[in-house]
Parts: sequence; C-alpha cells; structure tokens
Amino acid sequence: MVEERLSFRTLNKEVIEPGICAACYGCVSFCTANELNVLTVEKDRPVYCDEKNCLEDGICYLICPRTPHLDKALETKFQYKDPIGSYISVRILRTTDEEIAQVCCDGGVVTSLLQFMLDTKKIDGAVLSKREGLWNSEPVITTRFEDLLECAGSSLVQSRSVRNLGDWTTYAPIFAALKKLNLLDLAKFAVVGTPCQISTIRKMQLLHIVPSHLVRFTVGLFCFENFRMNDEGKKYLQQRIGADLGEIQKVNLKDDFIIRLKDGKVVHVDLDDLGPIVRSECLACTDFSNYAADISVGGLGSPDGYTTVLVRNHEAQRLINQAISQGYIEETPQHDAVEKIKKMAERKRARGERVLRERKAKYSPA
Repeated sequence: MVEERLSFRTLNKEVIEPGICAACYGCVSFCTANELNVLTVEKDRPVYCDEKNCLEDGICYLICPRTPHLDKALETKFQYKDPIGSYISVRILRTTDEEIAQVCCDGGVVTSLLQFMLDTKKIDGAVLSKREGLWNSEPVITTRFEDLLECAGSSLVQSRSVRNLGDWTTYAPIFAALKKLNLLDLAKFAVVGTPCQISTIRKMQLLHIVPSHLVRFTVGLFCFENFRMNDEGKKYLQQRIGADLGEIQKVNLKDDFIIRLKDGKVVHVDLDDLGPIVRSECLACTDFSNYAADISVGGLGSPDGYTTVLVRNHEAQRLINQAISQGYIEETPQHDAVEKIKKMAERKRARGERVLRERKAKYSPA
C-alpha cells in the first residue's frame, strides 16, 4: 500500500474536517509568502483556491499546530518541561506610561516592551492584532507608538497575526523592492500571538521557510480559549451579564472570564460556563502557557494592573532589564504566579486531550 503524500488534502482530512483547526492560517501564510496562492480562507477555514498550483510538499501540513510531526523537535529545541515549558524567571511587571495604562488589558507590558524595541531599533515593526470594536480583531503591522496604542487591550475573538505576516510579505509594495535589493533579511519583526500562532512560526523556523525568518522576537499570550461571537453567543453573554453588550467596557481572562461594565459593575463567569461563545475548535488545544515563545504573558497570577511574564531565555531577560532601566516598565515581587499558571495549564491540557480523542474517534472510528 502506497503511503499518501502529505499535502493540504491530508491537512483537511486530519485537522479541518474533524473540527480541530486553530485558524492560525499558517498554511495560508506560507502559500501567500511564496507567491503560490494555493489557499485562501472562507468562513474561518483554510480552503483550496487554486489546487493545481499545489506543490504537494507537505509544508502546510508540517507547520500546522495540530499535526504532530514536528512537535518533538519543537519541545527539544525549547527544552519543554511539563506543564508550562522552560523558563528562567517569572516577573510581575507593568507599564510606566499613563497613556498605555488607560487602554491596556492587564499591565500594558507588551505595548511598552514593543515601544522600547521600536525606539531602540531592535525591531522594525510588530505584527499583532488591532481591536475593531469589542467583537472583531484585525491583523496589522505597527511601526509607531500611536499604532501600538490602538492595538492595546483585549478582543473577544481570535487574533490573526500569523496570516497577516504572509500577506505582508506578498502584497505590500515595499516587499518587492526589498526583495530585489536582497535586503529582506535586514527586516526584524516581533510577533504577538496565541500558542497556535507561535507554534506555527516556530515550526516554520525549524524548516527555514519564509516568512518566519522575519520574526526575531515572539510574545506568547496565555490562552485558555478564543471566542466566536455569533448571534447565539451574543445573546447568551448578554443574559449572563444582565446588560446590553454595548455596556461592556473591558473584558479579561485570568482565573475566570472577567467583564467590566461602563457603570463600574464587574461580572465573573467560570471558564466552564462559556460554551455558547467559545470557538469549538479551540477546545482541542493543549497549550496554555505558550511554551515556544521568547516570553509568555498574561494577567493570571498578577495583582490588578500588572502582567505576569514568563521569561524563557537570556536574550529576553536582558531586553526586559533594559526596558526597566530605561523607564519603560517597572516591577513588583511575585508570589504564587507559577502555581496558578501550572494549574490552568494542566486544566487546559486535560480538556484538550479529551476533546482530541473524542473528535478523532468520531471522525475516524476504529
């Protein structure tokens, strides 16, 4: 029996159709960055748009965060230690900038750190998501402080920053000029992303394929789940908070789902009670702590107004120390942050492994 050649057809059969696609769009990013244009996105799902141009080299399959072939190599490279990965320090930080503090989700550390990196020319830009209202998030490349401010805060839907990286390398006019001048490798970007997005980038870097060579620093978000706000979900959330959705001022995820209303009321919803608004495919994810990032960040384990930062390598440690010494961010002692992160990571992994077993068994019964 001839083994099936890996291609997007394999990815579709094993990941998309069983309902475990992360919607990171790494597969689409690879095709657009290499001017193949084989894939596109329809209704949040990667699909063929020009199958005859497919090289059938298996790259889209291998870089998917839901396929296992490169997982061991990734865990080895980043010295994965159960349950939250390898790290050299845990730091509780916040921005010193009042403008950032007014709009940020937790402590504003990501925004301030990116500002520091842009100001000191350590990066040329940052790939992240810009909130378009509370219910939508669009990928952007930012190069100015004003742009960073517009991206600060939280959205209820999944980020799409990896997809935008591919679009930028293909469609922005400056890309063609840089490529002709052979200067592309001088471009340096930071990427802020969820575990699936960072995993995709790291797998692309393992295989030395574009556009991952542009990424010089990764900020990984703690991620328990993302949300899909259809009419049913909006109605459910409105009932839970007892107010019109237009009254929501800010949302956050820590030990639970936190909603702050404009009148000052704060509503807490247990993560297990968010079913109608959770993106179903995200339930199959097992990585909460974003172990392959340079730093992993979130509000879990920090006092209000601060960000918990897992620093995973010495370069990231130096970067944070420099940002502190130059007054971009400040630090307070941490106490039980690690235990809270481990507990949440174990909770997510147990759920993800169960969902994966159930969906694969249902789709491919023995």
